[in-house]
Amino acid sequence: MAIIGRIRKHSGIAVIIVGVAIAAFVIGDFGKKRAKGTNEVGSVNGEALPYQEFTNKVEESIQFQKENTGNDKITDEETYSIRQNTWNTLVKNLLMQSEYDELGLTVSSDELFDQVQGKNPHRFILQYFKDPKTNAYDPAMVRNYLKNLDNMEPKNKEQWLRFEKAIKDDRIETKFNNLVKKGYYIPKAFLKKIYTESAQTLNIRSFSPALKTIPDNSVILTDADYQAFYDKNKEMFFQEEPARELNYVLFEVKASDLDRKKIAEDVNSIYKDFLSSGDLPNYISANGDKKFDSTYKKKGSFPGILDSTALSSKPGTFYAPFELNNTWYMAKLLDIQERPDTMKGSQILITFAGSPLKNESVKRTREQAKSRADSMITVLKKTPEKFREFAQKYSDFPTAKDDGGELKEILDGQPNFGIFFNSGLTMKPNDMKVVETNIGYAIFRLSSKTKPIQKAKMAILQRNIEPSNQTFQETYLKASAFAGQNRTKDAFSKASTEKGLPNMTAENIREMDNFLNGLPSVREVVRWAYAENTKIGDISPVFDLTGKYVVAILTGIGEKGYIPLDKVKERITQNVRNEKKITMLADQLTGSMKTIQNFYQLAIQSQAKIDTVKLTFGGYNNSVIGREPEIIGRLFTSKTGEVIGPLKGKYGVYMAIIDNINKVPEKQDFTGERMQQEAGFTNRSSGLIYEAIKKAGNIKDYRRNFF
Repeated sequence: MAIIGRIRKHSGIAVIIVGVAIAAFVIGDFGKKRAKGTNEVGSVNGEALPYQEFTNKVEESIQFQKENTGNDKITDEETYSIRQNTWNTLVKNLLMQSEYDELGLTVSSDELFDQVQGKNPHRFILQYFKDPKTNAYDPAMVRNYLKNLDNMEPKNKEQWLRFEKAIKDDRIETKFNNLVKKGYYIPKAFLKKIYTESAQTLNIRSFSPALKTIPDNSVILTDADYQAFYDKNKEMFFQEEPARELNYVLFEVKASDLDRKKIAEDVNSIYKDFLSSGDLPNYISANGDKKFDSTYKKKGSFPGILDSTALSSKPGTFYAPFELNNTWYMAKLLDIQERPDTMKGSQILITFAGSPLKNESVKRTREQAKSRADSMITVLKKTPEKFREFAQKYSDFPTAKDDGGELKEILDGQPNFGIFFNSGLTMKPNDMKVVETNIGYAIFRLSSKTKPIQKAKMAILQRNIEPSNQTFQETYLKASAFAGQNRTKDAFSKASTEKGLPNMTAENIREMDNFLNGLPSVREVVRWAYAENTKIGDISPVFDLTGKYVVAILTGIGEKGYIPLDKVKERITQNVRNEKKITMLADQLTGSMKTIQNFYQLAIQSQAKIDTVKLTFGGYNNSVIGREPEIIGRLFTSKTGEVIGPLKGKYGVYMAIIDNINKVPEKQDFTGERMQQEAGFTNRSSGLIYEAIKKAGNIKDYRRNFF
């Protein structure tokens, strides 16, 4: 996986250089002015985001992820996530850059140098340039890494430049946030108020009749009740962005009985060839659904009967086909060995000209590299304590100067280090051996290895039980017939019930969503729901969701703004009912108080328990009444000894008596309160600052027209 992969395996430094650099790379040149065009994925404060430039950034970010993970395949979900992250990064950069420009904020070259190599380096540098022995920041590692840049591939140099840009971007954002934070000030009068509210307490007795004492069916709700609740809580129903609602039916494609019969026949035919094959690894890779796995595995790692019998069988044993979890298996036991799970060791690499390491400063031939390694191991066997010193001085591996050639933990079956693991099987701790690798000759020293256990190597051919093309076609035709024959909401609902199809509801679908109730990769469904010509009641075409077909009906359209009462009426019914119960209980208590003066008798009459609690005005209160800030505010303005109530809150109706008001001591120094408030603001402000700028910005998003 090129040099950056090998660096990552040994030092961890390149992970941040790749990972953090992706954000800097995505930003790129999008801050520059450009001509407006119609082919745009969006705009920020009038600044266009052209489709081609955006997709280029997405594709190159995908390439970064492939290199960073070593996986050439990127799923639809990963592509969607990268596209979302790219958009969010670009929008933030454009919004913030205008703020920086207006304030004249910059990061000079001297300042950037100080952030990378100065006495107080940036947190990225502190986090990732650590001595592996002490886990402490080592400035020499930074200098050595930069010196080695010229010996690395060009793309590694590019990644470092993007890493520097990420540091620069983070630094300028920190400056901006600090400007806001330093403007925060609390007058002494406010601090005194905060101190009083947090320290002053009340000792009270209170009770609250349970809402369940009034049956739901005895509460009659009117349109006026709903309207009053809606008007009072209208901000709860503000929608920041458009939304859609769908009903949909799911047609899952499953292997038919005929499919299963044919696959079983194929498996039996394959097994005959499997028994006589002289090249099982290639035969398995060509005829199975999973490539040949040559690693040794311990008990608990094999499927079905293979796991219970492998270690008690003889090499050469064949296992006839068996079915497990929708998969057929056949196998041959190749070998049994006593092997450790992990090893630790170090290496000194001697490379040669033309090796995949591509170190242009190395001129020696392959033969000269072998001779140098043989000479060096002779010296090291006499002075093994100098191994780390030799690695730092003579090894051609890029990170050796930092990690002394340490390979850390090597796992059994780990592809990149299998040659070292297999060499270590016959070695003892502190033994050394010259090992030939594809990038040169390595002097490998074994440090330690775990206790060997029995492991088996098996040739396993796996065939998945999957639906045939014919089954896919038949299922698609069923979905198409359903979509064509049921063109109204009533017909859609009736047919799904009659056919036993799951009729699902998906609410609050956002414009760029990619999931419906756990179904992934549904962008085409969402794009259809948001298309200009799609109206409520429309039936969709058949959507192919990889092994599933979906037919949907659009049941709701919500635009940005306040959701109408009729759209939320059903979900607020219980809240409206509870509010009316609170009023009814308050009226009952008012009536009871005309004849009952005793506080305890009132509680008994209301089937309620009296609580004795201490309330704090500005703090958390562990009691039923403590959930009601408005009620608490009312109590703190009341007198002791009086029966107070009924008080209507959000969650109930309350009666109370204040037994004691605990005054707070007078003081003039509010340093502690000031520090606490400033710390709270500082912790909240960074996220809130950008959200405020984003909310005030003019952001146009046209991505659904393309993706």
